[in-house]
Amino acid sequence: MTNMIERGDELLAKLKGNKVLVIGDLMIDEYIWGGVTRVSPEAPVPIVGVTSETLRLGGAANVAHNILSLGGQVEVCGVLGDDQMGRWMRSDLKKKNIGVRGIVTSTGRPTTVKTRVIAHDQQVVRVDKEVTTPLDRADEEVILGSAESFLGECGCVVVSDYAKGVITPTLMRGLVDLAKKYSVPVAVDPKINQFSIYKGVTVLTPNLFEAAAGAGLVIDSMEALVEAGHRIIRKLGCAYLIITRGDQGMTLFSGRKDYSHIEAYSRQVYDVTGAGDTVISTLSLALASGLSMEEGAYLANVAAGVVVGEVGTVPISTEQMRLRFRDLARLSS
Repeated sequence: MTNMIERGDELLAKLKGNKVLVIGDLMIDEYIWGGVTRVSPEAPVPIVGVTSETLRLGGAANVAHNILSLGGQVEVCGVLGDDQMGRWMRSDLKKKNIGVRGIVTSTGRPTTVKTRVIAHDQQVVRVDKEVTTPLDRADEEVILGSAESFLGECGCVVVSDYAKGVITPTLMRGLVDLAKKYSVPVAVDPKINQFSIYKGVTVLTPNLFEAAAGAGLVIDSMEALVEAGHRIIRKLGCAYLIITRGDQGMTLFSGRKDYSHIEAYSRQVYDVTGAGDTVISTLSLALASGLSMEEGAYLANVAAGVVVGEVGTVPISTEQMRLRFRDLARLSS
């Protein structure tokens, strides 16, 4: 990997200006920050004194934000509720120059919001506001129509699936067919209960837990990891598979036999929230830029190592990546 470290700036420069289409579950990550000094007399729970509140782009919106922060361009397809949070997200995406023409406004479901209460840099509780029923056929058709209108100008499609109802079997099949028609790779950040619908995609990026469930194996050894990876590729017919393994890095599977390990580059882990978004966004922008799967996986691994050192959902940036490459070059010399 020394050669990749030396080529870090060169690889990053190639990302600039390339466009990615992101389809998936748009969410807002709301953070309520504060401190705890006492326990409630009403129940054995801490009382959090609120000091500030923050709204951040989450889910597929965070994927789009990451791509933008790495110098890419983005179009987004998804669903927002006809509510205050939905209006906030649409406005925020527009301000950031993220394309919103593919976003459907629904009166039948709220904008998905995950509210995290953080005290002394520790999450106390999370409250989710969401509806996870599958999209109706009419909304699927609108999203697929929007997707096709963008594919001619996008170098990769990202499916950011949080199992909130947007990524249905019908939509996934239609998207894979469209991507083949336009010769565009499809990268998927999967959910366990949806594995069977990702047949024919270019690359899947499950974590270790998701890969074990998708393969129907207990991954308790390197041999089991390799068998799980090959089993998933056989079942889904995908060209590549990247299993993210936390502080053990990643394992990239290409075809039915080849695999390689990429060591972790995290300095200190504070919060893994959004790490999967960072991986899929960095990888997809690399593919849209004409980089190889190996180069994209390496960049994604470095990016994930940066964001887990932050608290909350935070997009990766080109400057953070450059600084990390400097650190890695010093460590390897």
